[in-house]
Amino acid sequence: MDKSKFNCIEYFPKILNLSHDKIINSIYQNRENTTYSHKINGRWENQYLSIQYFPELRKLFRTACREGKAILEKSLVVPYKELGLPMDEFWFNIAAPGESTGWHDHKERSELSGVYYLHVPDNSGDIHFRKKDDDETFEWEMKSQTGKLILFDSSIEHSVPENKSKENRISIAFNLFSLPLKIGSVNGVYSSNKFYSWPCPF
Repeated sequence: MDKSKFNCIEYFPKILNLSHDKIINSIYQNRENTTYSHKINGRWENQYLSIQYFPELRKLFRTACREGKAILEKSLVVPYKELGLPMDEFWFNIAAPGESTGWHDHKERSELSGVYYLHVPDNSGDIHFRKKDDDETFEWEMKSQTGKLILFDSSIEHSVPENKSKENRISIAFNLFSLPLKIGSVNGVYSSNKFYSWPCPF
């Protein structure tokens, strides 16, 4: 498939032994081992924890890579340190009530990006996308739902408005790279220069 014609695809994958509650509990129980990328609007945007605390995530990443291969017709991988690579290309996003995620895109060298929703309370915010086509900008949204996987072109900007619920919205985001993987392409440079507050004038 021509990547330029690909926008976003959603799935509800059936993954054996993938317990949302277990993953969420592990996130909160391992705060002392969590590292962070950068703050946006006063909150830590990306929270990193080793896959050793979530071995079941390998099944999620394999599923995403399989679906991504069906889209792009090439083999993909979600890199992480336990594969002998320099950094983890997956992270957790926890948006507390009143918090939002500004407009941004992901790494230029990744083929696709994905988000999997672990806990989405009502009114906690749907994901928004926007893409420029010549002089026109197209914006659309997809419903954020617990158990949903969304794959999208890494160059597409996306954001999530204010969490208006009384609970945290929790998701896993990740990048997919093509094989054979060039080690130098995973260099830890995150595209944080395109973050804006919500709403964003374009």
